[in-house]
Amino acid sequence: MKAQALLWDLLRLALLAAGLYYAVEVALAYARSEAIERPVTNGKDPLRSAGKWLIYSGVITVTFLTRLAAPILNVLSDASAEVGEWAISRHHTRAPVRASSGRKTGLTG
Repeated sequence: MKAQALLWDLLRLALLAAGLYYAVEVALAYARSEAIERPVTNGKDPLRSAGKWLIYSGVITVTFLTRLAAPILNVLSDASAEVGEWAISRHHTRAPVRASSGRKTGLTG
């Protein structure tokens, strides 16, 4: 029973490491490429070709999500600014400024 649990834990760790490696590869490919190049399929090395296509699809997905996120964040920023203006307009009085009483609080410093 312990051996089976250990194997599952090792499998989870391997999947986590593979996912992290893939995320880093996609991030590096996205950061270094200005124009996204479609990978060339090589029949003699199908695993390498599949890896390049996976990274290419990841870069396309990241590009799509960043282009989609920009207008959404602009709308949220505008809405936040409007809420801030509304909150400020509701408070007509300014908060009173506390004057120092001049007495010691017992704190040294």
